[in-house]
Amino acid sequence: MSERTRGCEVTTFAVYSVDKVRQRKVQVGTVVERRRTDRGNNLSGLLKLAVSRFKESPGQKIQIEFGGFLVEL
Repeated sequence: MSERTRGCEVTTFAVYSVDKVRQRKVQVGTVVERRRTDRGNNLSGLLKLAVSRFKESPGQKIQIEFGGFLVEL
């Protein structure tokens, strides 16, 4: 999902917590890409940010939705 904010494009990615027992995923937050240019590590930086903010325990699984696909960490 993209939005126009103050003249620059902002891209948001949904972050989900995965409950394997109940076979459900619940949105726990959003990661925002605000860099105007690609620096070569934008995606890996966003993944690290999502893990540090939303993963509460080592056994917990989270998924980040990038475009049309999900990345599970």
